[in-house]
Amino acid sequence: MDKARNDLSAAVPKFCLALEEHRRTNDGRVRTSQEMLATFFTHDDKTCSDRILKYLPNDVRGPIIAAWGIRGIKAALRDNDEKVQSVVFDALVAGDIDHVAFEDGLAPETIIRWVPLADWWAFWRGGKLTKQALHKALATAYELYLFDARWFLDAIQARGGSIKGTDVLADGLTKEDLTGWIRKIHETGDGSPKGLVSSLGWDKIVAKTANDVLIAVLDAMVAKVGLVLGSPRESGSRIEAPSKLEAQPEPTPKASTATGVSIAEALPDEISPERVLETLDKPDDGGWGSLPPSSDAIVTEEEEVADPTGPLPPPPSEEAINIVLEDELVPSSPAPQTPTSVIAVQRVPSDPDLTASRPPLRDRFPFRPGGGKSGR
Repeated sequence: MDKARNDLSAAVPKFCLALEEHRRTNDGRVRTSQEMLATFFTHDDKTCSDRILKYLPNDVRGPIIAAWGIRGIKAALRDNDEKVQSVVFDALVAGDIDHVAFEDGLAPETIIRWVPLADWWAFWRGGKLTKQALHKALATAYELYLFDARWFLDAIQARGGSIKGTDVLADGLTKEDLTGWIRKIHETGDGSPKGLVSSLGWDKIVAKTANDVLIAVLDAMVAKVGLVLGSPRESGSRIEAPSKLEAQPEPTPKASTATGVSIAEALPDEISPERVLETLDKPDDGGWGSLPPSSDAIVTEEEEVADPTGPLPPPPSEEAINIVLEDELVPSSPAPQTPTSVIAVQRVPSDPDLTASRPPLRDRFPFRPGGGKSGR
C-alpha cells in the first residue's frame, strides 16, 4: 500500500475524522450523502469530475469498487484513474449505485486518510452548522490541543468586536448561570483562562453563545492550524510580488584621501582599490561592530613631498637629533623610484645655545621639486 497522505495519529486529521464520523449521525448531519456525492463526484448525464477516488491507491479503491458490484476485483485493482472514473460514472448514470451506497462505500477513515483535508473541510464547513456540530468541533479541537483556553478567550468576540473574552460568555448567561459560574470558580480556586472555561463548560458555552460568534472562532482556529487554503488572490500576490523587484547594481563606493585624491589614483597598479575597500570594511577584531579606519590614515606620496615640515616631536632624552646632509649621498639627477632625498641621521650632544639659535629645518635644507639640493 502506498504511503497515506494524512497521518490519522496527528491532531488535525484526528479532528477531521471525529467530525466526519459525527457527520454521519443524526445529530451531526450537516451535509447529506447526496451532497457528499455532488461534492466529491460531480456529474450529470454527460460529464463527471472525480475529486475523491483519484486520491485512493488501487489496493484501497479496488475493493470499494468491487463491493459496489460494478467491477470485478481483479480488474478494479488494475484500473487507472481514468478507467475508474469512467466505470463509476456509468454506474451512477445507470442507477447501479446511488448517493447512499457511494457514502457507505467510502468509510470516514478512508476519506480522511487519503483526501486533501482542505477539500474535506470546505465540504463540512459549507453545511448547516447546528449547535451539536459546533459543540463537537470546538470540544474536540480543545481536547486535541488545537487551541487553548487563553487563545479562545482572546479570539471570541461579539457585537462587531465591542465585547470580547469573558464579556461575550457572560452576555448570554442568565443570573442563575452567572452565579453558578462564579461559585464554580470559587470552589476550584482557579481563575486562569483554563479554569474559567472549565468552570463554565462547553455545553454552557455553546448553548448560550450565538452561532455566528462560535463559527467565527472555529474559522480562526482552522486558519491557525493551516487547515484552510489561502484565497487565489492572496496566492497570486505572493507569487507575483518578487517578479516586480528587479535587482539594481550596487554603486561602487569611492574612498578618498584627505587631499581629494581617490585610492585608485594613489595606489600602485599591483594593489587594486577593491582590495583596499575590502580591508576597510572588514573588522579588525572578528566582529562587525567596529568602525573602519579614518581616511586621515591614508597619505599619498604627494602629501609627503608637499609638507615635509611640521612640529618636531620632543627629544626622547637629553641628546638632540642633528640632521646632516651628506652631499655624496644626494644623487645628481632625480631618482625615478622615490621623490625624496636620502638623508643620514647622526646624533650629537645637545647644545642649548646652538639649539635655540638653529634656523628652521626648511631654511637649512631646502629641496627642489625634483629631489636635488638647491644652492645656499
